[in-house]
Amino acid sequence: MAVIYKSNEQILIEIKKIMLETKTTQREIAAKLGLKPQGLTKMLNKKNFSFEDAQKILATMNYDLVIDFKQLSVE
Repeated sequence: MAVIYKSNEQILIEIKKIMLETKTTQREIAAKLGLKPQGLTKMLNKKNFSFEDAQKILATMNYDLVIDFKQLSVE
């Protein structure tokens, strides 16, 4: 699944979609990360949500974060 990154919010939406598809709860992810559920909620809601945060969460669901670059078309 390729997603063109535009904001941290978009990445969070995609992570939540994967959670729904895999039927993975925030509680399960928090446990795998060694966090309390509130700790995961705090991580998901922070303004500076990072690629490292996304990687950690995705890894608990057996997903990799793949970054690719695409040149913009010049008109």
